[in-house]
Amino acid sequence: MLRTLVSRSNQALHRAALPRLRLTSARTDAPLFVIGSGRSGNTLVRRVLMASGQIHIPPETFVLGDLIDLWPRTALLSWRERVWLFCAHFEKHRHWPTFELPNLDEFAAEARHLRPRRLRPLIEAFYFYLARKNGSTARRWGDKTPWNTYHLPAIGHMFPHARYLWLVRDGRDVALSYRDAGLIADLPGAAQRWCEANAACARFARWSRNVLQIHYEDIATEPDRAFRRMFDWADLTYSADYLTARPTALGDVEQLDHHAQVARAISTGSVGKWRAAPDAGALSTLPPAFHDCLARLGYE
Repeated sequence: MLRTLVSRSNQALHRAALPRLRLTSARTDAPLFVIGSGRSGNTLVRRVLMASGQIHIPPETFVLGDLIDLWPRTALLSWRERVWLFCAHFEKHRHWPTFELPNLDEFAAEARHLRPRRLRPLIEAFYFYLARKNGSTARRWGDKTPWNTYHLPAIGHMFPHARYLWLVRDGRDVALSYRDAGLIADLPGAAQRWCEANAACARFARWSRNVLQIHYEDIATEPDRAFRRMFDWADLTYSADYLTARPTALGDVEQLDHHAQVARAISTGSVGKWRAAPDAGALSTLPPAFHDCLARLGYE
């Protein structure tokens, strides 16, 4: 119930804030945000991007959007207190163990001396700190947290030069995947989450020129072509070797069962799985809004 209220509140903020987004061209050194619904190939894309060694993308952060929205309310705190609050948001999240760090004490000590004392440099320093602790020397960073779809205006204002890779997958496969992985209990809830995430991305894409939409089905069917397009758009050098290479430890992939397939070879095995699902008929009973969203995204 609480998440539904948060979602509706953020959707209202989306509609109010998006017209004020600046239409800004991406920079070649800009961060890359993988956006869209979960269960859409986000972690697979992260794996291939990181295999290039040119960009570091940590496990899902979950709280980045919340931090950006919260930050203006911390204006009366000292910089040290703001840094501690920043670190606490990450450390206190239940998925913090996927970062495989005991705490952020070292980063907090470094960030106390950061100049300028603003949120964007603090975020950038944080992501590069995570890269360094992971053994990466990449000069760019990224994020692939599906929950960011509920904070896209805030993130877009903070990073107007960033690139936003919008991954789309058949909502029927996504809804079943969410439920079967135990991430969302029922099909209606999973279908609603898919619709909301993609609707938020569609609104954002109307106001940012830095969005590229890629379908999971294209990645699975023609991975070389899809990733070549992706890398070219992101100003990264592409090699087919990245499709099978394994980067350093990914954290969440090793720890969370619902990411188990990410380590396997790219295939079409998960495309259209809904057709053979025992309860595939239940998908036809989902609300018309779900089927309208399927049609808008190119699915029959």
